[in-house]
Amino acid sequence: MSFAIEEGVFTINLTAITTVALALLMLLLGQAIKKRVKFFQKYCIPAPVIGGVIFAVVHLVMYQTGIVNINMDTSYQTDMQNLFFTCVGFGITFSLAKKGGSRLIKYFIMAALLAVIQGGVGVGVAKLVHAEEWLGLMCGPAALSGGHGNAAAYGGILDGMGHSATVVGMAAATFGLVTGGFFGGPLAECLITKYKLVKKSNSEEDTMADNFANQKVESGVINAHEIFKHVALLSTLLAFGLLIQFGLKQLFDLSIPSYAGSALLACIVANVNEKKQFFKVNSRIMAETSDFTLGVFLSLAMISLKLWQLIDLAIPMIAILVVNLAVTLAFLYFVVFRICGKDFDAAIMCAGMAGHGLGASPTGFANMDSVTHKYGESKISYLCVTVVGGILMDWVLLVLNTAMVSIFG
Repeated sequence: MSFAIEEGVFTINLTAITTVALALLMLLLGQAIKKRVKFFQKYCIPAPVIGGVIFAVVHLVMYQTGIVNINMDTSYQTDMQNLFFTCVGFGITFSLAKKGGSRLIKYFIMAALLAVIQGGVGVGVAKLVHAEEWLGLMCGPAALSGGHGNAAAYGGILDGMGHSATVVGMAAATFGLVTGGFFGGPLAECLITKYKLVKKSNSEEDTMADNFANQKVESGVINAHEIFKHVALLSTLLAFGLLIQFGLKQLFDLSIPSYAGSALLACIVANVNEKKQFFKVNSRIMAETSDFTLGVFLSLAMISLKLWQLIDLAIPMIAILVVNLAVTLAFLYFVVFRICGKDFDAAIMCAGMAGHGLGASPTGFANMDSVTHKYGESKISYLCVTVVGGILMDWVLLVLNTAMVSIFG
């Protein structure tokens, strides 16, 4: 860490590790605030976002007033991002598609179609308001269906192309989290009330959901040796994944995100391992590693936001986000509800998809909780949101967002 006077402004230059330290402090601050503020709990706002936004606003004020400027070394951000998506890839097995039967397949198709629609609407509205097309991606599937993780990942790629994409994506993802949590429950309640829906017993679907939940029960010890083994596995997959990315670029001139190769390789290894069982996976270690890497990754992305770059993009951003919100809610109400069965469970699924289709899976669970506590449980809905919103959609977004970056970046 060093200090200097640059262009008449006192400047703090943080090293990579001091930047991580600052990010973690803001994450802990966000966790403390979230525990005390019901609004953040209700809308499932991530702790890194809370702490990161606070710091970004403070930095904005200091920068605009010329008090101090802070330069950060976010070198570790990419590593944490890549490890997180490697964890995600390892959690995807083909047997998941069998867990929810035809209802899960329909739900998956609808969620994937929603992401495509958000991309089309985003680019279309961007053109109408004479904004650059990349803005449509960052205010569309990258931030809404993708959430803060995808917004930061693809924002970083577009930043490298000369755009102010990360700051846009983070703002859009926060908009999606809040609106997804605000409209999801009322949307389901409206459908239940209008069509006088009641929960009907479906023993086959309930059994499938129960079996999936039982498989997630943790087993095995957690110690330093086991953690070393899992981190070694993930790091190895990440290293070979980077080689895949390099090879595709050299052989076919195909550019993919830095984490895509490792996520793909992790998925292949996970499916082979499910059959051969050459590595005993501790799901809790994987989950905690995923949470840790995502937390550090998001915190680094949030504290490094330069909010002053949003000023010129505010109006087109708002236009794209509002239209995408309206289209998403209409799609859920008129299409998803009918395709997924036009029954009580389908209404609960709409609440869940409003959550992860506009923000993140935890928002979807919070939406469903608020409705099922009043009207009764829907096990198949939780299964669909877990498998599709939490796992399978990452692959749809990888293909869709990568394609859109190549076309509109």
